[in-house]
Amino acid sequence: MAVPLPARICFISPLGYGLYNQTSRYPFGGAEVQFYLLSRELSRDPAYEISVLTTVTDAPGTERHGRLTLIKRMAGGRLSKGRAAGWLSVPARWTGYAAAFMEMYRLLKSIDADLYMHAGAGVEVGAYAVICRFLRRRFVYVVVSSADLDDPHGNVGGPLKGLYPLGLRVADAIICQTKEHQAALKARYGRESALIRPGHEIPGHMPEVPAPGGMTGILWVGRGHPLKQPGLFVDVAERLPKERCVMVIMQDPLHPGVMRNVRARAAGLRNLTLHEDVPLNGVGRFFEEAKLFVNTSTYEGFPNTFVQAAMQAVPILSWSVDPDGVLARHGIGVCAGESFERLVAQAEQLCAEEPRRADMGRRACAYAREYHDLQRSVGELKSLVQSLTAKAPR
Repeated sequence: MAVPLPARICFISPLGYGLYNQTSRYPFGGAEVQFYLLSRELSRDPAYEISVLTTVTDAPGTERHGRLTLIKRMAGGRLSKGRAAGWLSVPARWTGYAAAFMEMYRLLKSIDADLYMHAGAGVEVGAYAVICRFLRRRFVYVVVSSADLDDPHGNVGGPLKGLYPLGLRVADAIICQTKEHQAALKARYGRESALIRPGHEIPGHMPEVPAPGGMTGILWVGRGHPLKQPGLFVDVAERLPKERCVMVIMQDPLHPGVMRNVRARAAGLRNLTLHEDVPLNGVGRFFEEAKLFVNTSTYEGFPNTFVQAAMQAVPILSWSVDPDGVLARHGIGVCAGESFERLVAQAEQLCAEEPRRADMGRRACAYAREYHDLQRSVGELKSLVQSLTAKAPR
């Protein structure tokens, strides 16, 4: 009997290189973390052949990471530079768009995967979906933020913004991380979707209660991006001078002013410690030592940091984000409803009330085990891939 060929899956993760090579200091986001965890776990199964297409600023080529192939594509083509400089004429721009499309077509054809996955809104969603149709391959789009579904174009602008909704219509399948996103996708675009929650490796031993308050204390983890509002956490630290506060922040090259502001303000606070550009494998220790995690984002998808906190029995205090209402429904945290006074008051109360934190921590551990085990997420993705690759291409 012939042995079935492995299913070939390519994760398109332009900003993911820093996760596979954690000494590179390349920045990354939450969507990239999920692709990293899923691709790495899938690559351990001989029934799958995994590649990751990423973008670098130097040394394009390929790298092997175990059974996973990392394809490094060079960033910063002539089109993007010309557009930034403002010197490209309209015909030249459209010629550039066509050239970029053909370049990607040739690249995806050379990778020769059975199925391609991409996360997050952008004109490239439509381009990838159309290319996959031409190649008679499957394309799966992953919704990773509420902004992806905010309007008909997912907050995508420019003359090619119509490619984003086209991609949603043409995609062979769409994955959502929350039921709220599934409902919004159905209402706005009429598309059904698969629910696959963010998965993380569940440690063999999980703590039952948050760490003592003498360790890290109040923790914030995120990128130096305006939507993450790191300055709001600095405001919290100023209001709670008796609490030790820690920020683990990744620089965002597009928003250097955010980092400058945070550094300047943190330097004047004795109770606030700043850790910059910590690799993913070094972030866990901060959650292990925290007694409270604070999220100040204006919007998110399902934050990986919520799962990381829950796995370490750390209660969650959120400025605005509460995907599917999990904080109140599972009793693992509090949402301040965009009230700064409530954010500060709840932080102060939770730090002072150890029995309340311990109760939340126990529930958080149980919640993480039930809903966010990486093995569960990988199993759900495998089922989706099998259902798609078993069908003849359209």
